[in-house]
Amino acid sequence: MKVNFVRKPMPSEIYPQDEFIIEKVIRLAKEEFEDLLKHPLNDRDYVRENKEKMYEDKDGYWHCIYVVADGYDYGILIESEGSDYPRYTAYLPKAIFDLK
Repeated sequence: MKVNFVRKPMPSEIYPQDEFIIEKVIRLAKEEFEDLLKHPLNDRDYVRENKEKMYEDKDGYWHCIYVVADGYDYGILIESEGSDYPRYTAYLPKAIFDLK
């Protein structure tokens, strides 16, 4: 499966799709998930604590964490590239993985 990871997106640009592997699912409280959506470049403890799980491997697969919350039918894939904030993110519907 492929998604678009985007850093500093521009509305008029077309982005390539990237293969990914979810290394860990992180469930947030609704308020914390909404804060991620409103302030995506803030440092996050759950990103810092899982930095070693997020990288691009030699075959081009993006190893990510998948952040979800109750009340939303989607989650956010995150690859921090060694940072404490979500440097690269992608929208991904929960239904693909049968997550509730």
